Amino acid sequence: MQRSVSLAIPNDRSFLPLAIKVVEETAHLAGLEGAEVHDLLHAVRELLSNAIEHAYPPGEAGIVDLDLRLQPHGIQVSIHDMGLPFNYEQYLRSEREGGLRRIPRYVDELRFANLGKEGKAFTIFKAHPLNFVDERLHPYSDLEDNSPASLKPASIQIRDFLPGDGEAIARLIYSNYSYSYFKAIFYYPNKIRQMNEQGEIASVVAQTREGKIVGHFSLIRVPRSRIAEVGVAVVHPDYKGKGIMNAMLDRIINRAREMKLSAVFGEALMVHPYSQRANLRHGFAESALVLGLVPSTMSLTDPNAVQSSRRGAVLIGFKILAGARRRRVHLPRVYGDLLRQIYAANGLEILPVESVPEREERADVSHESSPFNQTGTLLIRSGGADLLHQIRHHLHRLYRKHADMIYADLNLMRCNGIDEVVAQLKEEGFVFGGVLFYRQEDEDYLRMQMINCDHVETDHLVCHSSFCKELLGEIRREIAQE
Repeated sequence: MQRSVSLAIPNDRSFLPLAIKVVEETAHLAGLEGAEVHDLLHAVRELLSNAIEHAYPPGEAGIVDLDLRLQPHGIQVSIHDMGLPFNYEQYLRSEREGGLRRIPRYVDELRFANLGKEGKAFTIFKAHPLNFVDERLHPYSDLEDNSPASLKPASIQIRDFLPGDGEAIARLIYSNYSYSYFKAIFYYPNKIRQMNEQGEIASVVAQTREGKIVGHFSLIRVPRSRIAEVGVAVVHPDYKGKGIMNAMLDRIINRAREMKLSAVFGEALMVHPYSQRANLRHGFAESALVLGLVPSTMSLTDPNAVQSSRRGAVLIGFKILAGARRRRVHLPRVYGDLLRQIYAANGLEILPVESVPEREERADVSHESSPFNQTGTLLIRSGGADLLHQIRHHLHRLYRKHADMIYADLNLMRCNGIDEVVAQLKEEGFVFGGVLFYRQEDEDYLRMQMINCDHVETDHLVCHSSFCKELLGEIRREIAQE
């Protein structure tokens, strides 16, 4: 059933607040929150103001139609009038900045249609987190490709992203995952281009001699840090098993070195050992096992993979590049041995904390939410007298967002009284996860995690290494004690 809202207003500015309020409430129904709603309203206000002030000749009364459609992957807003004809292309050539040129900053798509006798219309589209109900999508996986990069055909070129690659990458994502891929931003060619241009991601592609893009891999920068995730890795099914995936990963790691990143990390699926082996083969070392990070809509056709309708886990592995290898960290006693193993496996030396500052009156706690995969994270930079109050305050806000998984990232380099902080988190229901190196401002964080729904997979998880099994054993033991 199509869900839509329509509103017709006079070309009178006094009706603008009413129209904006309708758009705002409809955006919430569509699943948009926070900055997404703010950006959408910016774009709609610009278009409506333009239609009210300029669509009709001065002094002539007219109607501006607003049509909002809630689609499976976002909200579409059309603004239509029967006023003066308008040459949009000429406007773009003459208007260098401001006005309608600002709109693409706020939305994922902008279209103009000259409808002849039916007037004219602007249509914008704003994406929201994908939400699939009772739909099983089976993406293709190339993670089992053990072919060395040297097997890459001579006709395949591995190169960095170029403007114009966005559409081919989006189609490649679609051909592998349909619309089940939870990093939904990669379905929008303009967003892929913008993120590469702005340095938020760094993509490489595999291209045939004929110019067809058959593979993609990307570095995804983590805000306020010098680390990046290696991911969004796809190869066209017809080119599987030729070493393309490994060749792209080699190039991605070289790109990270060129960018002088402290480290890169990968998230290996826990439904089979292939991606875990691939990361280890490229010099990654395991640091955390994170439950419930993969939405239940993602599944693999690989017959060797564990099939589950529950949210999946990932094994995080780091590859240290240029980061400081001597780390002064507070080690909580309850996890001391595990953390020492993790640091040693990643080639990092733990130095004792020289002095412990006095306890702060106010804890430094905030939260982040990821509507794309229905998770939330507490970010605890330091403890304080009001720590428990702060934890519960931010937890309540994440509960209201219906986060399926809630993670707690605890600064190991700043947080004094760390045993008390860990104890309070465990009291709230959190269990061990692992370490995220250089997570923010080049500082390390302990990750803990709490299941907040009944569809997170904890039983049918596959480990390749003995240390992965040790991490999983600790997590299951703590869950059983809850």
